[in-house]
Amino acid sequence: MSEESSVERLMSVLITKMEGMDSDLALLKAENQRLRSLIASPKGLFRKAGFVPVTTPYADDLMPDPLRMDIEGNSILKGGPSTSIPQSNEEFHNMSWDDIHEMAQHAKEAPE
Repeated sequence: MSEESSVERLMSVLITKMEGMDSDLALLKAENQRLRSLIASPKGLFRKAGFVPVTTPYADDLMPDPLRMDIEGNSILKGGPSTSIPQSNEEFHNMSWDDIHEMAQHAKEAPE
């Protein structure tokens, strides 16, 4: 009789443990789904991280910055303004690695 009681107790413990593991697995699945929805929109993720979109207007009292080519035709960047350089984060994001390496090689070979 004690052997039967210990077997029942062991089964009860195992079933309880499996139910706990199943509950933990359900929590992990729910958390995984929440994280997937969080990273589904990179724009929202960047906003939560504190990044500012490129389209943010300049402040009224901001002076022109020649490093950013704010002054038309008067840039101190070597090579001057170029239309082949992407102008937004989205354009950089859509570039292939070959394009990026080509742009880096072109910048390396440009006269100073």
